[in-house]
Amino acid sequence: MKGSNCVSILLLILDFFFTLPRYNDSLGPKRQNALLYTLSTVRTGMAKAARDLILRDRLQFDVDTNGDTTLVYGRVDMSAFVNIVKREGFAVKEVRYQLRDPSAVNTGMFNPLLSLAGESFATLKVFATTTAYENAQDVGIASPDVISVFELSTVRDNPGATGENFANQWTLFGTPDLHPDGYNVVSDLLIGVSANDCTVFGGTTLEVDIMIIGEPNKLNESDMTEMLTQGQDL
Repeated sequence: MKGSNCVSILLLILDFFFTLPRYNDSLGPKRQNALLYTLSTVRTGMAKAARDLILRDRLQFDVDTNGDTTLVYGRVDMSAFVNIVKREGFAVKEVRYQLRDPSAVNTGMFNPLLSLAGESFATLKVFATTTAYENAQDVGIASPDVISVFELSTVRDNPGATGENFANQWTLFGTPDLHPDGYNVVSDLLIGVSANDCTVFGGTTLEVDIMIIGEPNKLNESDMTEMLTQGQDL
């Protein structure tokens, strides 16, 4: 009898560790492998806290015939969440970007190869900030009021030659890296875009989708001083 109880307890323990209940009945059977559940959770990225909000917007920008875009800004309206008089701010926790090419047939997907054979180095920069910088060259992870930076580049070795080599690099300096506790704003958020020698897209209009994860919060005196400086810079 004791041996039977031990076996039953062991089976219950194994059942607990190797299966977990689903929280959404519409997804199918109500049990799934624990390992698969963990992996799917990791893929979702940053967890959304109880008070977090998700804001979405889309910015269009033109690339001239030379493959260049002089720095332009899109403005994300935050007026529904921020109020200096009431000391209400918005803590930006994460900003995500998706580059799109609306002219790409069927998918609208962005071609990661930025330059044609004649260019050896092409770059595109997208960043979120509360300060309107005049030049994208001045924007980096050490720049004041910069919340995230997304950089794309294509490098071609012996461009146009037979057997040339090329490499694409995408680097995201995200908000969790630059501001682990979130970045408080009391003004609209600016999304800057600049491109150089992106000849693949010469003469076209591209888009960048933006998703902002953040939380409304109350500001103290120190926050207010910093926020007022933000507003003046903006």
